Amino acid sequence: MSMKVSVKGKHRLEVTDGLREHAEARLHRLEKYFQAVTEAIVIESVEGSNEHRVEVTLFGDNLTLRGEERTSDMYASLDRVVDKLEQRLKKYKAKHSHLRNHHDSVRTNVPPTNGVGIDGILPAETLDDEDVRPQIVRTKAVTMKPMDLEDAIQMLELTDHEWFVYLDQNTNMTQVIYRRRDGNYGLVVPKI
Repeated sequence: MSMKVSVKGKHRLEVTDGLREHAEARLHRLEKYFQAVTEAIVIESVEGSNEHRVEVTLFGDNLTLRGEERTSDMYASLDRVVDKLEQRLKKYKAKHSHLRNHHDSVRTNVPPTNGVGIDGILPAETLDDEDVRPQIVRTKAVTMKPMDLEDAIQMLELTDHEWFVYLDQNTNMTQVIYRRRDGNYGLVVPKI
């Protein structure tokens, strides 16, 4: 199965044929590590005067991997983010047989609610009340299968997020593993 690669420019950035071909060539090499990746979305942008940012999201087999890099050169940013994803895929492949029962735990997408709350009830709004507080603009639902702490850390590394919610197999309680600024991990455990 061949991966579909979409390369897009953000903020009216025109993606050159050279950048598009480079992205496709680099990303197709990832298929040797994980053939189940069916789609790759690459978003390239320039921020500030000289910050070239590349975001790559890989989808496939109920798995979503995301990476992002910023350098002064678009090609270098792309190479670095693909290298980062390649390392994660190698680690995933090495542990895949151990984690095969947990692959649904990475992420599931939630359809938009069109302004309707989770319970189907429209939120109360009045024209007089202008709310300037931060709003919930995105909702994610996660399928949580029981796993141990090591599996949760592996999943955190695959998603490139700062935190990962999981169901602890020993306590049967929801826990959150997060990446600390010092490079270590933290664990949020509910106290009931």
